[in-house]
Amino acid sequence: MPNQFSDRYRAAMRHAGGCCPIEAGVLGRLADHECAHGRLPGDRTAKCGCWPQENAPVIALSRRLRPKPPPARRKAA
Repeated sequence: MPNQFSDRYRAAMRHAGGCCPIEAGVLGRLADHECAHGRLPGDRTAKCGCWPQENAPVIALSRRLRPKPPPARRKAA
């Protein structure tokens, strides 16, 4: 019984010029399933909010920050 994976691997290896097709990105690409931050869905690293099942982390501020007024403009002499 022929092994379909090994046949596909050999064909992908020929397509990649003899190098590993997984490292060349021809076979088993994960980048198609990654977000812009390089995370996969369900990844255990810090949440970025790109996947609908996770919310972005919310950082509570200790006090309300008020914007400072712009500096007064002086006329040139």
